[in-house]
Amino acid sequence: MKQAALIAAAAAALGFLIPALALDKSSPILCASTDVYECVDGRDCRTVLAEAVGAPTFFRIDLAKAQIKISVQSDPLKAANFSELEDRWVLQGVNAEPSHNLGGTAWTISVEDATARMVATAVMDQAAVVIFGACTEI
Repeated sequence: MKQAALIAAAAAALGFLIPALALDKSSPILCASTDVYECVDGRDCRTVLAEAVGAPTFFRIDLAKAQIKISVQSDPLKAANFSELEDRWVLQGVNAEPSHNLGGTAWTISVEDATARMVATAVMDQAAVVIFGACTEI
C-alpha cells in the first residue's frame, strides 16, 4: 500500500518537472469543454452541461486559418480577430445569427501555448457562457 502511494507521488512530481510541449499551430487542434458555466444578469453563475446551453463538448480550432469548427455539418466560424500573445493564442468573433432569441453572440477563445488549457466565452444579451477546457493536436 505504501509503495503504491510512493509511486503515485513520484509520478505526480515528475509531471511537474517535465515541461509540456507547445501546440503545433500549423495543424488543427481538438478542444474539449470540461467545465461550463451559465451566467445570467442579476443571478449567480451556475454549472451546466455543455449541451444545456448549446455549447460544444468538442470542437476544432484551426489556428493557421483563425477559425473554429463546431461540428462536421457546420460551416467554420472565422475569427474577426486573431492575436498570438507571448503565452497564448486568442481568437475573437461575432456570430450575428440569432440563436435561442438571444440576438447573436460575441465569442472569445484563449488557448495557452505551453499547457494547451483553454478558456472560451460566449456573450449574448444579458447572459454569458464561460467554458474551461483543454486542447490537443489531432
